[in-house]
Amino acid sequence: MPIAKEQIEMRTVVPLVRSLTPHDRGPTELEFDVPALPDDATPPVFIGVRITGVDPTAVSQSADRLISAGVSAELHLERIEPSGPISVELQRSQRVGVGQQASIPLSADGMAPGLFAFDADGTTLQDAGLSPEQTASRELAFGYSNAVQPGRYRLKLRFDRNAEALVAANAQLLVAYTYKGK
Repeated sequence: MPIAKEQIEMRTVVPLVRSLTPHDRGPTELEFDVPALPDDATPPVFIGVRITGVDPTAVSQSADRLISAGVSAELHLERIEPSGPISVELQRSQRVGVGQQASIPLSADGMAPGLFAFDADGTTLQDAGLSPEQTASRELAFGYSNAVQPGRYRLKLRFDRNAEALVAANAQLLVAYTYKGK
């Protein structure tokens, strides 16, 4: 069941979305909880954007334009512990050949040079009320982690190059579980 926009913006548990405005060049800090999933004690999580709309073709074209625009961001993910924050290594996908992708670590400065197509776990989005019926969506990622310990996290995010393309596409910041397939 979809929830009100105000409730969506206040959500502090993965999956979560945030609206982006022209003033969101950052840096932005966002604290949230990552609970374990019933079938995965250390679930995969990604950080990116979501594009939604009623026309699947328009949504797909908008996502393709964002990938081509070279939108870049600096992102750092930390697990908050009593002893202090612990940095979480993030990965990104990089093309290594025709139709081939490789997972490589983000550089130490946290720069993600662009967005790439990625799939959120639809079930957890629906359970959280973040996947309205009759709406098409596409997810794009800046980075991901294949295994996140349950706990409290802090994301530090600064959009770098071509951030205005995100606002033009009406994209939302998305922190979500990764679709794992069956």
